[in-house]
Amino acid sequence: MTVSMLATGLVQGIWMGTCLGGAMELRRAANSNPARVQTRVLLELLQNASQTDFGRQHDFATIGSAEEFCARVRVHEYDDLKPYIDLIAAGKERVLTGDPVRMFEETSGTSGPNRLIPYTAGLQRAFNRALHPWLFDLFSHFGSLWGGPAYWVVSPRSAEKRMTAGGVPIGFAADSDYFGVWAKPLISLVTVVPEEASGLSNPAVWKYVSLLCLLRQPQMRLISLWNPTLFTALLSQCGEWAASLVGDLENGTCCPAFLPASGLNDPALQLYSGKPLPGRGKRLIDAIRLLERGDRSGFTRLLWPKMALISSWSEAEAGAGAEYLRSFFPDAAFQTKGLLATEGPVTIPMVGAPAPVLAARSAFFEFEEGETGSDRIRLAHELVAGQRYRVLMTTAGGLYRYRLHDIVEIRGWWRNLPCLAFIGKEAFVSDLVGEKLSSDQVKAAFANLLTDFAGSWLAPEKPELPALPHYCLFLATCAGRSKIEEAGCRQLADRLDAAFCENIHYRWAREAGQLAPVKVVVLNADGAAANEIRLQRQAGLGRTISTAKPGVLDKTPGWLEWLQNRGLL
Repeated sequence: MTVSMLATGLVQGIWMGTCLGGAMELRRAANSNPARVQTRVLLELLQNASQTDFGRQHDFATIGSAEEFCARVRVHEYDDLKPYIDLIAAGKERVLTGDPVRMFEETSGTSGPNRLIPYTAGLQRAFNRALHPWLFDLFSHFGSLWGGPAYWVVSPRSAEKRMTAGGVPIGFAADSDYFGVWAKPLISLVTVVPEEASGLSNPAVWKYVSLLCLLRQPQMRLISLWNPTLFTALLSQCGEWAASLVGDLENGTCCPAFLPASGLNDPALQLYSGKPLPGRGKRLIDAIRLLERGDRSGFTRLLWPKMALISSWSEAEAGAGAEYLRSFFPDAAFQTKGLLATEGPVTIPMVGAPAPVLAARSAFFEFEEGETGSDRIRLAHELVAGQRYRVLMTTAGGLYRYRLHDIVEIRGWWRNLPCLAFIGKEAFVSDLVGEKLSSDQVKAAFANLLTDFAGSWLAPEKPELPALPHYCLFLATCAGRSKIEEAGCRQLADRLDAAFCENIHYRWAREAGQLAPVKVVVLNADGAAANEIRLQRQAGLGRTISTAKPGVLDKTPGWLEWLQNRGLL
């Protein structure tokens, strides 16, 4: 064992020590009555907020049970709470929470405009109550994680410090802020890509630096990221940047060849210089040759032979991307992420559980029956295995009976706590003219008509009148470009249109002449490159690409023009 491995293991041991208390608390909660656990969490939240504007309006001080709370406070959408959030943004205190609002975290969700979510010390504790048990459980069950660094995704962020009119900061300084003040310095000692990389404003430079840092770490053991396609998009750049990467690995430099000479003198790049690694460049070339022959696992075994575990989204729309990432690391364990919303943690992955476990100590939860249209609301201890629900949260950030629009399915129990698999966003529907086309309908049509749809997606096009709106299938070449040219794009478009017409609303829109037929657009890109293209546009729209969810249905219009302007068609 090297000195570096011993030092890394020591830091990891200290970090796990900070997580032990939270892990024990969750186990005690799991062995207790979930109704009592949740009531205790709710009363703690109400006590904290009893002297706020919202708390006084709803007389929080006199509420003594979950039933009283549900009877007195109605279910809220974001827009219902926005007037209160606007007051906080203007500088008013004690509006929704007794704790001061430290900052707003911005979220785009899967639909709708960006939203500002209040972040307080209480919400930080709620995240710790979920993240600490997860980490302790992970390192307790996977001994191969010890002694090697991890890739914790570092999201690129705007260098501009944004504030509301009332002086409240918008956005975390770094992703590790979610773990809290004690964990942050420990993470920096055992992570592959330093937090400073989040400040790189050039997306290409951010990707290059991230990839270079990854390639310098043959001892890497853990990959933890949200969107699985983000990592494969990074790997797809190895061939294009091979010469530059080889030179930097061998010489300990950081000199992206695509930058002009003046850009290479940027002091920010000097932060990512490192120790020369003789022979590492040749190993990268050998790995790239394997990848060019289609040997994905051979590629990663050469570069990261001790990879032990990947933690990533793998449910709902992330399924195809997760399978693709898994093909690079067939020897590593794979753990799906829990449902960790910007608003607060919902579920925690635990080894041996049938699905991620309800984060019962982090918020008060309610569950609306079914995927649409039911008035029946159940509490955590009333859930039924095999049923689907929509999640409501009451959080330490001041969201009360807040509808997340996330659909979960109960897959069983971990001790006394329910295990919830994420199914997808509620009503993720594209509705140009009343056709109500959902991502589930699109996914089913793709599965029936395409042998491989990795990287392909459907998106609306809204041309100027009098031209009719329609949908475009953007088909990655990994979906069989030669085959689709032979069979005819029009034939595939007709079959897709017929499949979508099984939806009565879509059929009526077509028959009424409100919607033009589907068009097929073949991309000059394979699945990995297509995912990279989608992430580029997400970044251009100001969205956080590390948490983007590129599914089969993308409701963002204007893809044709965007692709044409970049010569990608």
